[in-house]
Amino acid sequence: MPYGNYYLDDNTVIVYGNFFGVSTGLLGGWKKVKCAFNHTVGEDFYRMRELDYLRRVAKKYGLKDYFGLLTAVPMRCLSIKSFGNATAFVTAGVDNPNDLTINVILVLEAKLSRSAFLNAIITATESKSKALLSSGYNFTGTNTDAVVVLSTQKGSYERFTGPASRLGIEIWKAVFEGVIESLKKWNSEKKK
Repeated sequence: MPYGNYYLDDNTVIVYGNFFGVSTGLLGGWKKVKCAFNHTVGEDFYRMRELDYLRRVAKKYGLKDYFGLLTAVPMRCLSIKSFGNATAFVTAGVDNPNDLTINVILVLEAKLSRSAFLNAIITATESKSKALLSSGYNFTGTNTDAVVVLSTQKGSYERFTGPASRLGIEIWKAVFEGVIESLKKWNSEKKK
């Protein structure tokens, strides 16, 4: 069942819940959070420090205890894909490995071991890379890609999330399909 507790507007997707998670993004690391967001930066971003901008976005939406990601990709390109207990919120926009970004917020409806969180980052990254290669790109990501893994800490206990595990297969499918769909939206957007 897809994870449905989220908010979306023209610039931001916010995923709500009581999570324990890990983030590779700004102000990332390990912590308990009430939400994670991905925000499309505006022109004012280029006049500010990234952390100040991120905090300003969180304040605008009244968010505390969060992980935040920033992207140059419009939210019109957001893809939300679910398989089993994994839901991926993906924004993907690429022209070359040094331009734009692919951000993934992954919600897992399971209890995870610490190593399973880390393995989920690897599985999501491998899946993203496969999606890029399958879409005809000759690189596996951009220099600003980020992944957030959120666990609801409900449901089955998972020690492994590699692509051979049940949950890993679900992560792989959600991220792969999310990246493929978001890239299609991105490429359509560029043609306008």
